[in-house]
Amino acid sequence: MPTPSKLVAAVLFAALAWLVGDLIVRMVLEEGVRVGRFREILALGGLLVGWRYVGRETTGRTGKGTTMARGITAGIAGALILMMLALLLHSLGVMVLNSLDRKYNAIGQAGSAWMEFLWNDLQLVAHPAILIVLFGGGAVVGLVAGITGRVTR
Repeated sequence: MPTPSKLVAAVLFAALAWLVGDLIVRMVLEEGVRVGRFREILALGGLLVGWRYVGRETTGRTGKGTTMARGITAGIAGALILMMLALLLHSLGVMVLNSLDRKYNAIGQAGSAWMEFLWNDLQLVAHPAILIVLFGGGAVVGLVAGITGRVTR
């Protein structure tokens, strides 16, 4: 059921995900790397995580909102979910593209390459500024969504 808290969480999490994607492109990746619709895809993931997880948690069980601590925790957990989902899907996508180019002879090689891509992506994202913006922004989004859930009963 749509609630104001879900709407606020979805929109703010999409904006946060787009901002984090922009930080990754500007701060971590090398000059001239083509990223395509990287920021927009992250924003779509942020929209889904914000609506499905953070918005549901900050709406509360009875639809009357939740505590501030629970809202902040939901925002941080949502940021972690978004990060893990993005890392898993990106590394899996790279592995599938390499598999379609017939770079692997066995399933074990492809699985090993997937874990290597995942590890490399995790090292790229582990930049302190990116983590601070992601988790700090997630806490703020959770707080705002929680307050919205309490105010708009």
